[in-house]
Amino acid sequence: MKHIFITGCPRSGTTLLASMLGNKSSCVATPESDFFVDFIYKYLPKKTDSVQTSDYVEYLNNNYRFKQWNIDANNIKNLPEKVNLSNLNDLIENTVSLFANTHLEVSKNEFVRIDHTPSSIKNFYVLNELFPDSKFIFIIRDPRAVYASVKDLDWGANTPLRLSEIWNEYTNHYFSLEKLFPNRICLIRYEDILTNPALHLKKVCEFSNITYNDSMLEAKGFKIPGYTASQHNLVGKKLDLNRIEKWKKELKLEDVLIIESKCRYIMNAFSYNITQDINYRVGVKGKVKMIFNEMYFYIKNKIRKKKREKKA
Repeated sequence: MKHIFITGCPRSGTTLLASMLGNKSSCVATPESDFFVDFIYKYLPKKTDSVQTSDYVEYLNNNYRFKQWNIDANNIKNLPEKVNLSNLNDLIENTVSLFANTHLEVSKNEFVRIDHTPSSIKNFYVLNELFPDSKFIFIIRDPRAVYASVKDLDWGANTPLRLSEIWNEYTNHYFSLEKLFPNRICLIRYEDILTNPALHLKKVCEFSNITYNDSMLEAKGFKIPGYTASQHNLVGKKLDLNRIEKWKKELKLEDVLIIESKCRYIMNAFSYNITQDINYRVGVKGKVKMIFNEMYFYIKNKIRKKKREKKA
């Protein structure tokens, strides 16, 4: 099984790109799967560690994200007696195959797995150990547009200062991996997908060794889980160029000033124009206010998120 990891700062278009690539019959796009890596950190932190397979099955079936896969981990084929880092890659692939066989009528394991977990780039070391031949596609989006998209959700950054920190963190991961593993990671801009989708999707397919097909432009290769349906209501619809600069109508001037001051050089590196020619610095009072805002929204959003999980 081949593995393609679409990664990037959350709300940058990872789900959109997965839906495009997943529209190919030889590809299977799965819901986000950060629980696989979380399992390693929790149960297999050392290479010599091993746990009972029942721990793996119970862990998955109780995980709210895995529940979006709508499969029972007890039905995974070839479950070993114990789980360790030596057999975990096969176990993960069998888990993915169960998803494909259950929902997509895929009767064999010879397909390309399209994973669109944003945080994959931060877990490259772990994923590389499991899948050394995997490829990573890093999708970048204007940080101002990212903030406009995430600021009102019940997770993620709720202040421009926090968004800037997260966006810079993800892009720094990209620069590091591109330097160390240039043949393993590919860059694509969200805005380029909207302006010339066929051209840039072909480049992604060439990098991923996937045959391009015009049907990919329909972006209907991934069924959005009900848990996140309201947050991805544009996936599968006609690409809209207005999404590129919609942030101009939704952000306050101070939001823009903060993001541009914190992300200026990296924004320039990715050809995002700076709109405010002002040397702006957030004062102590402003930082304290944003810290309290983040704390307030963190608690509020935890409650909102729990309610949404119960409805899932």
